[in-house]
Amino acid sequence: MGCYEENVRDELRRRLRADPALRALRDGIARREPVLVVSGVHASGAKAFLLAALRWVLRSLGEDARPLVFVGMEEDLHALGEEVRLFLSLLDADTPSATALLPAFDVSPFEGLSPHPAVLQQRARALTALAQGEAAIVLVDAKALLTRTLAPADLRSLDLRLAPGEALAPETLVSTLLTAGYVCEDPVREPGQFSWRGGILDVYSPSESAPVRIEFCGDEIASLRAFDPEAQRSIAPLEHTRIVPLREFAVSREELQRWNERLAREWAEPSFAHDRKRVQSAAQTGTLPPGWEFLIPLTRPLTSTLFDLLPSGLFLVDDAVRLPAYVEQFWHAMTERYTAARENGRIVLPPEHYFLTPTELTARLTERQRIELHPLGRPVLFKEAPDGLPPEIEFRAVSERGVRAPTTEWLKALTPQPGALTFLVARSKALAEHFLKLLTERDVPVDVFPSTSGPTIAPHHPAARWPLFLLVGYLRSGFHLPALGLSIFSQHDLLREEPEPMRPSPSRERPSAAFLSDFKDLKPGDYLVHVDHGIGQFEGLVQLTTPDGAPHDFLLLRYADDARLYVPVERLDLVQKYAGVDGGPPRLDRLGGTTWLRTKARAARALRDLAEELLKLYAERKLIPGHAFSPDTPWQAEFEAGFEYELTPDQARALEEIKRDMERPVPMDRLLCGDVGFGKTEVAMRAAFKAVMDGKQVAVLAPTTVLVEQHYRTFTRRFASFPITIAQLSRFCSRAEIARTLQGLEDGTVDIVIGTHRLLSRDVRFRDLGLVIIDEEQRFGVRHKERLKQLRRRVDVLTLTATPIPRTLYMALTGLRDLSVIQTPPPDRLAVQTLIVPFSPAIIRSAIERELQRGGQVFFVHNEIETIHEIAHLIRQLVPQARIGVAHGRLSERELERTVLRFVHQELDVLVTTTIIENGIDIPQANTILINRADRFGLADLYQLRGRVGRSNRLAYAYLLIPPESTLSAVAHRRLAALKEFSDLGSGFRLAALDLELRGAGNLLGPEQSGHINALGFELYCQLLDRTIRELRGEKIEEEIIPQINLRLPLRIPETYIADMSQRLHVYKRLAAARTEAKLAELREELRDRYGPLPPEVERLLLLGSIRNAALPLRVRLIEREGTRILIQFADPDRLNPEHRRAFLSAHPSAEFAPDGTLRYELSAPDERTLLLQLRDDLLRLQGAAYNSLGHAQREESATSAERMKRGRRH
Repeated sequence: MGCYEENVRDELRRRLRADPALRALRDGIARREPVLVVSGVHASGAKAFLLAALRWVLRSLGEDARPLVFVGMEEDLHALGEEVRLFLSLLDADTPSATALLPAFDVSPFEGLSPHPAVLQQRARALTALAQGEAAIVLVDAKALLTRTLAPADLRSLDLRLAPGEALAPETLVSTLLTAGYVCEDPVREPGQFSWRGGILDVYSPSESAPVRIEFCGDEIASLRAFDPEAQRSIAPLEHTRIVPLREFAVSREELQRWNERLAREWAEPSFAHDRKRVQSAAQTGTLPPGWEFLIPLTRPLTSTLFDLLPSGLFLVDDAVRLPAYVEQFWHAMTERYTAARENGRIVLPPEHYFLTPTELTARLTERQRIELHPLGRPVLFKEAPDGLPPEIEFRAVSERGVRAPTTEWLKALTPQPGALTFLVARSKALAEHFLKLLTERDVPVDVFPSTSGPTIAPHHPAARWPLFLLVGYLRSGFHLPALGLSIFSQHDLLREEPEPMRPSPSRERPSAAFLSDFKDLKPGDYLVHVDHGIGQFEGLVQLTTPDGAPHDFLLLRYADDARLYVPVERLDLVQKYAGVDGGPPRLDRLGGTTWLRTKARAARALRDLAEELLKLYAERKLIPGHAFSPDTPWQAEFEAGFEYELTPDQARALEEIKRDMERPVPMDRLLCGDVGFGKTEVAMRAAFKAVMDGKQVAVLAPTTVLVEQHYRTFTRRFASFPITIAQLSRFCSRAEIARTLQGLEDGTVDIVIGTHRLLSRDVRFRDLGLVIIDEEQRFGVRHKERLKQLRRRVDVLTLTATPIPRTLYMALTGLRDLSVIQTPPPDRLAVQTLIVPFSPAIIRSAIERELQRGGQVFFVHNEIETIHEIAHLIRQLVPQARIGVAHGRLSERELERTVLRFVHQELDVLVTTTIIENGIDIPQANTILINRADRFGLADLYQLRGRVGRSNRLAYAYLLIPPESTLSAVAHRRLAALKEFSDLGSGFRLAALDLELRGAGNLLGPEQSGHINALGFELYCQLLDRTIRELRGEKIEEEIIPQINLRLPLRIPETYIADMSQRLHVYKRLAAARTEAKLAELREELRDRYGPLPPEVERLLLLGSIRNAALPLRVRLIEREGTRILIQFADPDRLNPEHRRAFLSAHPSAEFAPDGTLRYELSAPDERTLLLQLRDDLLRLQGAAYNSLGHAQREESATSAERMKRGRRH
């Protein structure tokens, strides 16, 4: 489309050049007039367009390097940034669109807390870009404009550029990364992590699209390679990489010491003793205390601000009339907080150490050329003032939000007028394609304008000169610029919907919670299951010398009566990590007893009963006739296109499975699992729409009135553009409303009804019910479940649950229950900042006030009903302006639901509650949760409680309030250590996620099966379930025989190659599980890639894996070496191919086959490697495979050389 696209851009730029307002701005900027006043700009989209137009003006003046700085107050900078990028690409495809967003800190310097990591990272990225002169447009919060920071030279020093051949010691890089805020984590999977393994260092910088593997040769960078964070394999060589800091401040151990010296001098009073001790103990251990960023001025005054970073910047101040009052209010709040912090014994400096004063800000702004936006224009009194005031430039932008109307009306509004330029912005490619089809069918001249800010779709050229242009991008609301003859519509203007908040980051597929037996997080004290011996406790990885003098690694397990079992590392296939449904510690089994065998036999019988019942139900359901729904209609496509975002892969898969079930002539019974906010409701609504399009009615059942209300609002909003009648049925409806709904269900005028178990009453009669959607079925009573069971025989049923289940169980049950799982989080889901803090009225007030200031809501969890009203009273005293409600289990059901509904409807600001608050409700405005006495909760409970916030694109906070550490018991101290691990998103976090999934498994399978899961451990349970199901289906299952191999060789991974014990265990486990040569080759290459050249010990282990794999098809029990003789014992010697046996005997004249199936023969070799290769080839020869040791070795070596050449220089 190139030429045509440029014609459109040329026309747009021609109109900009001719526009009087932009001409006046251009002339004023060129003459360096101190202040230019612009009126008429209201909508956020119009502000973004003006910014893009001003950027173009600066380019036309030859001031391409001059940054444009937008100063906003309470503006969504992420959303504005996306809109600016959209219009930059519209005006000029080649315009540098480097847009930096600089947020303010989300905590004040006076709270003793560190800012949210996402805020620190965003600030660091923006400040380094500004210091390097890389930002064309800077979007800044007014508070951030006041904030002091490091000098530009200091910021530039934090930004690293690396290339092969550069001199750099790995130790120096590690020190720099730690200083810049990176965390040591192996393996590296997320931005902000690094790991160091000898001559190889992995790092994931937020500036890069993938993590980078840096290989050193001494103190020089030998190569750079991008690698896949999931597979941990290199993808491609790199010529250079960039490592940006995760925080703008860095502090050394020496500086911590200087803090101590100053504290001892200036904060010696007893009132500061607690805070002084906190900082001093951090200095001694080298760890940074919470809020350390605000202690920097103790030794380094912060003298720079944004003005110093952008000396030539052109400032554009939004709603400039409000700025002075806004700044004064902020300064007053900071002064009050500073005074309160000192009174509470906190070590803080006065506000002027962190911020410009209002007077300083005025002086700095006066020194800069600036454009002031006055949305309502200057007051009439000053309009005609001749001197002293700059002229007012009107850039009139008329909002298009009034267009929302039926399709026929907005089609008329979109039809371009002669000479007008009209654009329609759609959020997704799917919605743009939908608009294109719809408009083309209605004969509206339309074309697609490729945009660099979003995915493009194929152009469709109409005959009109200036058709309606479709753009893929983000725009909150449309606007019309009469002077330019330009109209820009947003999809929200047309679809009668409020714009969703901007989602700042792309979605990443989330794997299921920590896979049980990868051993990555295994530590002494954890419980393991040995398939043959039962449940034991892991005591460590130990090295023993075998009787023949070879060093060997063993896994040490402790059993009942203090018995010990040493498991050789090559047999880790027999060992699994224990996990039960109730989360408690299991009972250790007795070595050598029969208890474990009886436990397995009991579970096997119960599993057979379960599998038979499931198979029977599955077969019965396939025989019952049901309604086969028609394929999707055009309206279905229109309804689905109305969803603002692309479906995640899991959502798309689940929807496809549900539709396929609905179109079959048997009743559907499908379970849809997924966390709250992961998009189950959108999938369910599409299924409901499909049912209504076939003339069927839909019933949506929820266990509580609160969930009914939530679903009713969601369905009503989503179905608003279609002639579909939706009603609700719960005890909060009046008698008249209930009567109308019942009549509508009976006569068919109600299409979708959403209700509690009231829908299961005998007086509820449907004209033609086709689909029932059940939310959280496990929370309905026994009587209601029986009624639901009867429904399943007649209509399609879709059940939703917010409790996730483990992927292994999902795989085992595939084919018995129709299951769909959504595990991909929405693209805007940000990590919840988890803070462990002592119970403090100051922290509680600060946390609640901060959330209320941004229009949010707060959960305060206090799990003691006796004292819950005392806590509510304390919060009323601390935050008198807050509207507070109390919810607990002793309230009547109606009173509890009314309180929670008031919170859902934002009639309350703070909900003080026990853990009774249900997990299913979705309150995007609630983004702060305080959990009192967090030391008394289990990890899974905390994981679930914390999940109630962070469900929107806002930064979310979880405060875990604990008593002073000196008062905690030993048990509580251990729990606190686990909490700290949990708060850092480490292994504790993953285990909490797994614990929750196991609870889901217990709910799904019932109490009896939960008992068997606890007795066997979850992984062994799933293996037995899978085997039982396959047997019942008639599959022939032969017991696998794993050979015992004793070649009297050292078998271990040296600590010098892989230092971390859990990583060594992980590799041992991978070796034991690699049952094909392809898997072994993959592991070999991954080890080379991640840890460097393989030492002989690791090569030996891999070759041993090859020998084991070659022995498996032969059903070998034992391979033993006695001097130069090899002994091979077969389980079924008669199954050996006679021809292969004869070929083997002719190649080895010394070979003897004994009657008991034992083979003995001479095998000597010049070295261990050749011996192992020959033994493997002998086993392959017995299989009948032609294999040559030397040829294989040569192929291995040439493949390795080719890989090295492909990567570039390595050594």
